[in-house]
Amino acid sequence: MSAQPKNAEGGFRALGVSGGKLAVFTNLDKHVYLLSPSDLKEMNMKALFGASWCSEHYDDFDEKKGEWVFNHRRLATAVIAACQAAGPYSETLERRVGVWKTSDGQLLINGRELWRPDGSVLEHGIHEGRVYPATGDAGFDRHTPEATEAEVQHVLAAFNSPDWIHPMGGELVLGFLGVGIVSAALRRRPHLLMTGPAACGKSTVLEYVRWLMGNLAYSCTGPQTLAAFYQSLGGTSKVVANDEFEADPTRKACRDTFEIARMSYSLQEGDEGIVRGTVTGKARSYRFFCPFIAAGISPGKMEPADLTRWVILEAKGKPSGGRLTEAQARDLGPKLARLFVNRWSVFQASEELVRQHILAKGGDGRVADTVGTFLAAYWAFVSDKAATDDDAEFLVGMLGIEDRIAQHQVSDELQCMEALMTKVVPFKVMAGPALVSRNLAIGQAVEMVCKDPTGQPDVVARLAQLGMRVSVGKGKWSMYVTNSPMHQELRRLFSGTKWSTGGWGVVLRRLPGGEESTQRIGAGMPPSKVTVFDIPTHLLPLDETDDDLPMAA
Repeated sequence: MSAQPKNAEGGFRALGVSGGKLAVFTNLDKHVYLLSPSDLKEMNMKALFGASWCSEHYDDFDEKKGEWVFNHRRLATAVIAACQAAGPYSETLERRVGVWKTSDGQLLINGRELWRPDGSVLEHGIHEGRVYPATGDAGFDRHTPEATEAEVQHVLAAFNSPDWIHPMGGELVLGFLGVGIVSAALRRRPHLLMTGPAACGKSTVLEYVRWLMGNLAYSCTGPQTLAAFYQSLGGTSKVVANDEFEADPTRKACRDTFEIARMSYSLQEGDEGIVRGTVTGKARSYRFFCPFIAAGISPGKMEPADLTRWVILEAKGKPSGGRLTEAQARDLGPKLARLFVNRWSVFQASEELVRQHILAKGGDGRVADTVGTFLAAYWAFVSDKAATDDDAEFLVGMLGIEDRIAQHQVSDELQCMEALMTKVVPFKVMAGPALVSRNLAIGQAVEMVCKDPTGQPDVVARLAQLGMRVSVGKGKWSMYVTNSPMHQELRRLFSGTKWSTGGWGVVLRRLPGGEESTQRIGAGMPPSKVTVFDIPTHLLPLDETDDDLPMAA
């Protein structure tokens, strides 16, 4: 009879098949492995599943040898059959180190232990169809004490040490810290960009965040490449702390950083993220739940899609006030994390109320997602009760939400119109009785036609040649722009922009009064598809009381 001990620790749980490999969760070290059939060798399986467990369950008596022998072929067959029966497996089912939200809306923290904020412990494994492997240390655990009110204020004072131009600068940084702690559990993960002159304290604050976040921070300098993010952050929920970030959209590394930040902002667990091919011919998915905090002297020009996902804080002068040493920050970081996960319900209730007040002030859903998340996270640090209506009103008022709304109103359609209206080309204009040549911006030419629709026939003809027409009817001034991406003059006007190969018609249609129509751009020209939108008010004549102004040709 076998002398092996019973109930030996080890074994596996079949997760499924992924790209020709077998996904198994090992009960010995609580990890997920993707194994090829060639990996199912005798010693390899003993190392993965436990030597004692393998002997207990898969030792067969060899009559020729007269002894018990490990039947690794039987175990290999069992692994293959179980994985095939489990069906396809996706890495999106794994929840590694970090704070995750369960189906009941509560939190589950995966670190050295798998535990809930109430202190209850679960075994690493499969829960609610998700796999929680033991893959690292979250930096805090169920035994970590909460940060006290005085300790929270100490950190807030350090975040407020730069002379922030915008109100509540330090409060927003503290809110970002909360977002970073529970990033994987959030529906939206806004980002923070700190800018200002050299030695204003922005890099110091970034360093505080790095120390406070501990194991949940990924520190880097300068814009990173997609490959670097893939290899370092794929599937994680770490905070990206990026110093010396000079936002230059012409650099590929900067564009790559913004691409990852955009995806991290709204990626949900069921999403595949960015899918890339591999040398083996199999697709691989990269997913990121990483909020970004960056510091740089020159923030550069962001695209509208990025502006609405980032909160920009500007500092001036020299820093003053609170300070944090590295030892203090690394001691306070786990306590702050423990405090925030305990106040998860406070954050959720406050977030909803703050969102409502931002929307009531005229903000849109994106402003509420970006700014409101930071404000609610800040409130959860400083109060153990959800924000009331008065509290939310105070927070939104202190932030100066009107300025934030104005920043977020920059859109692709406005940038497209600006790119068109600011392009300078030669025109022939009437200057008294004489016809002279002048270099004018398209906006200036449009303004001249609006002021005198019949007095500038050469300007009207030149605009038609460029694919545009100005018209008025019932007191409403409109601009017609040819849709065709093959219009060479319009392609030249949009050269150097992201509309250089077309697409301007769809974007301009989002402006006030925007619609598609079939019109003649100029006299003698055939009808064509055009985009119609209202001419900006600053280009219109001051007096628009006459509804019967003549239409420009």
